[in-house]
Amino acid sequence: MLNIVICEDEIEQQEILKDYLEQILNEIDIKYEILIFNSGEELFKIYPNNIDIFLLDIQMDGLNGMEVARKIRQIDKKEVEIIFTTSLIEYIQEGYEVRAYRYLLKPIKLEDLKKHIILCIEELTKNKESYIAVNEKNNTCKVKISEITYIEIQKREMTIHTINEDYTINSSMSKLENELSKYNFYRCHKSFMVNIDFIKNIKQYIAILDNKEEVPISRYRFKETKSRFLSSLGRIL
Repeated sequence: MLNIVICEDEIEQQEILKDYLEQILNEIDIKYEILIFNSGEELFKIYPNNIDIFLLDIQMDGLNGMEVARKIRQIDKKEVEIIFTTSLIEYIQEGYEVRAYRYLLKPIKLEDLKKHIILCIEELTKNKESYIAVNEKNNTCKVKISEITYIEIQKREMTIHTINEDYTINSSMSKLENELSKYNFYRCHKSFMVNIDFIKNIKQYIAILDNKEEVPISRYRFKETKSRFLSSLGRIL
């Protein structure tokens, strides 16, 4: 079941989006539920659980779409996908702050929406299915790869940092690097590996993450880290 929210203050746009979504999801044969809210305030009064995709109009009275997205990121999981709808392109840079890299310019075209919805479904599927098992203090834990922010190693002691907690294990960076490289992780320093998806910005030899933690980047790996970060943004847009 795919759960989608439309948050849009124009009735005509609500109907267009709902009609397009029904066409797309029926065509690819996915069960779905579509919820419609007229404003950000209405959405947060009865905030629904287990939403997969939010379609947010940026230019709404009261809370605008960007403000709604910030609140969503505060209370919801990283796996939630956000698509902005707008008549203006000036908000695109702001979207990076809330990990919302998908924009639909009005008037919205069916094929454009379909492309983004399919990409969102692929991303959601990947995130839900990918785990690693870690052995910490004689306990084996299942860790969701999409929630790992970065990994560091000191001698043989490795710490896996995630959104909610840290795990300390005995392993080698090379072993984990081979396992995680296909998930957009990069070894930015001989002692650190970062999840590119969590980088908010990069300054000289430091990656600043969404949670404001800082991960060092070696001089040797700085150019490649920055290139991967920018490439990741470009791939999502």
